[in-house]
Amino acid sequence: MKNLILTAIVAFTFIAGVNAQGRFSMKDRVKELKDSLALSNNQAVIIDSIFTGAGEKIKNIDASGQERREATKKIMDDVNTQVENILTPEQKVKYEQIMAERRTRMQNRPPDSNRPPNNGNQ
Repeated sequence: MKNLILTAIVAFTFIAGVNAQGRFSMKDRVKELKDSLALSNNQAVIIDSIFTGAGEKIKNIDASGQERREATKKIMDDVNTQVENILTPEQKVKYEQIMAERRTRMQNRPPDSNRPPNNGNQ
């Protein structure tokens, strides 16, 4: 269960759009991968398309709570499979390292660190 939630969070942050508070946009994520994996222009275009499609699918999930997390995880598992299918063996190894580092960062961050304070207003 914890891994499912963690995977969904990592995946969502990987493809989510950005606000102006220092988070990466989808285009920034693609650029980051292009730089760190030495992607070709063609690979970058394909990955951008994969992320964009997944982002739209996630936005359109008509569920909440656990059902939403499971649907998001399924989409992101598909994204990872699609991305890995276009990478070279060397790029796959590095991609897996990047994803492992992100999972570690997500596990080590304080709970609810991305949520605004409640202040009793629910």
